[in-house]
Amino acid sequence: RWRAFVGERSNMLPATLDQKTLDACAFSVLHGASSFAVPSKLVGTSRHPHALRALAGVSWAALGLDDRGDALVVSYDGRLLGRIQPKHLEWVRPLVPFGLAVYLSRVTGGASGGAHRYRLGCNVAFGHVGAALVRLAEAASSGDGTGVASGTDGHSPLRLVVPDEARHPRSPGTVCVLPASEALTGDADVVVLWRTPEGTARASVRHVVRHSPTGVEWGYLGSGPADLALSVLTALVDGRAARALYQRFKEEVVARVPEEGGVLRAVEVRAWVRRVLEGAAPAA
Repeated sequence: RWRAFVGERSNMLPATLDQKTLDACAFSVLHGASSFAVPSKLVGTSRHPHALRALAGVSWAALGLDDRGDALVVSYDGRLLGRIQPKHLEWVRPLVPFGLAVYLSRVTGGASGGAHRYRLGCNVAFGHVGAALVRLAEAASSGDGTGVASGTDGHSPLRLVVPDEARHPRSPGTVCVLPASEALTGDADVVVLWRTPEGTARASVRHVVRHSPTGVEWGYLGSGPADLALSVLTALVDGRAARALYQRFKEEVVARVPEEGGVLRAVEVRAWVRRVLEGAAPAA
């Protein structure tokens, strides 16, 4: 049931989703979970080393979850730890009002980018997932049609996302996000997106600063992805089209880029722009 639910709301490849499902089954059995549980890890942890260091050696503490619009942020005792991975947002959000919770598995750490750098990470587990799926199904079969549901305590800080509401509309022409390794095919006309060892997002185009002076990002809707969309379009099409279409490009393309990055082919980006502009032109 979880695999089908995620398959409808995620861009994860079927093979990846199959492996994730089997891993979650093994994890749930190994740890004696009372309901299906899904292991994961947070992103953006490099910004919160002090809070993570304080949790070293702690396991299975219940964590706070807060909706920040474009992200779900995770905290402990009021201190931010990181964000839920963008690829999980569209299946996690609908289940939170029905009892899904996040627990600390363990704080990880290791040398990164040199002997004097030490980067902390955070493994977590989504708990009570199976029970939340059952409650969601029951609510859907006897709901009041409002698209809003309460949690087990009668309220929830998160709005229930009804099926397909949060999915970004398909673009009029697909822009494939290829793995970074596929940039090495002899095609020089590509935009490469990658991360430094510290997790900082980088792009092979000049950063056009409008919303995010600290840098570009991808994989969700926000100021960093908006700047990346504007930067990519500015590099590949004329400035007027870039300014007019970058927010839509952010929603339909940049928000879909995997956490680790990838490659956007310029020919596909230009074709996407052409199709959007042709679709917006008034009929003769």
